[in-house]
Amino acid sequence: MDFNESKDSYRSTIENSLKFSGKNLDFFVSVKADFLNQIIKKFLPHVKKPKLLDVGCGHGFIHPYLQKNECEVVGVEMAGEVLELARKENPQVLYLHHDGETLPFESETFDVAIAICVMHHVPTTQWNNFLVEMKRVLTSTGIVIIFEHNPYNPITRHIVSKNILDHDAILLPHTHLEGLMRTAGFKVAKSRFILFTPFAQRIFRWLDKCLGWCPLGAQYYTVATQ
Repeated sequence: MDFNESKDSYRSTIENSLKFSGKNLDFFVSVKADFLNQIIKKFLPHVKKPKLLDVGCGHGFIHPYLQKNECEVVGVEMAGEVLELARKENPQVLYLHHDGETLPFESETFDVAIAICVMHHVPTTQWNNFLVEMKRVLTSTGIVIIFEHNPYNPITRHIVSKNILDHDAILLPHTHLEGLMRTAGFKVAKSRFILFTPFAQRIFRWLDKCLGWCPLGAQYYTVATQ
């Protein structure tokens, strides 16, 4: 998928696929940002301003939420035209081009590395290198957090099948991702399922956390340590 071609229509395409939920893209971005910030605080309580790398950052929609929680955010993206849009929206974030193989950083540079719904666009033959590179740029106490669509959720599968942006998507079950992480040398901490409902009220967000063990959420995240 060449995301340069959809750079101006990306948000509207995503929101069109989500309109049945009654929520816009920002709601789903903010939910993932809340989980990210909670995970970082849990695993890195000693780091005052974690340095965070977002691999396949796209338009950087989530970056303002992460900066509010004192993260130093750096984004890399293969689609150069998308990167330019991200720079305009988030001038305080460092954005660099990624060739899809080698991350443009020295080893042990970041406290956190994330990839949000990116791996299903990466060719399967490159999955191992994708994770090995994320591991390489992490400090010895760093963590990786991967968000992905949950192929066990029928609504998610339907949305993905109808979304032109996901025409090349190969969905990963959480068990497969955990295995890939172990092969890359990570210690897998846990996988949790999220977005059981599209409601913003506190009780539903609490329910999301309580049901994290249940493999029916629309998406999931996997956290791993060095």
